[in-house]
Amino acid sequence: MVLYPKGLTDVDRPLWDAAVAVLTTSYRTGRHEVAAAVRCTDGSIVTGLHLQGTAGRSSVCAEGVALGAVLVGQQDRHPGAPLDELVDTVLAVLHRPTPDGALLRIVAPCGVCRELLADHCPQAHGYVHLPDGTPSPVQLVEQDAPGIHGAPYLAAGRAQRVQVGELLPGSTRRAW
Repeated sequence: MVLYPKGLTDVDRPLWDAAVAVLTTSYRTGRHEVAAAVRCTDGSIVTGLHLQGTAGRSSVCAEGVALGAVLVGQQDRHPGAPLDELVDTVLAVLHRPTPDGALLRIVAPCGVCRELLADHCPQAHGYVHLPDGTPSPVQLVEQDAPGIHGAPYLAAGRAQRVQVGELLPGSTRRAW
């Protein structure tokens, strides 16, 4: 049985699964620690992976990578459509190695990603992590995959689904 973060809706569980699958194959300490999954308005799921750079400014968040992939991947079906017509929900998962195993949790978009999401798809939904409680073990299909090392477990707390625009209150949406 696969455990999901408390508060994650049934309809968004495939987003968690997609992001964890990316981490399972691609996680590298200090290089690729966050994966994002985006559900498009047509129901398809697109993923992205965090790319850490030696200079902090050169790093690229998983959400931005996933949004770019949505634009590129949807152009054949929706030529010229902006992201706010293509993106339904964004979810990012953080992998953090600990002495007890691999901690997995939903991670809220950083400040830059909040601005990016607010500019391009403010009506979409996303998730934040609200910490509390005790960590729970997670059962993955392949626990010995190259990316995730150790027995994975969920961070204590719960997920909360929010509208992207709520993550940056008072923001003025850019008029493109």
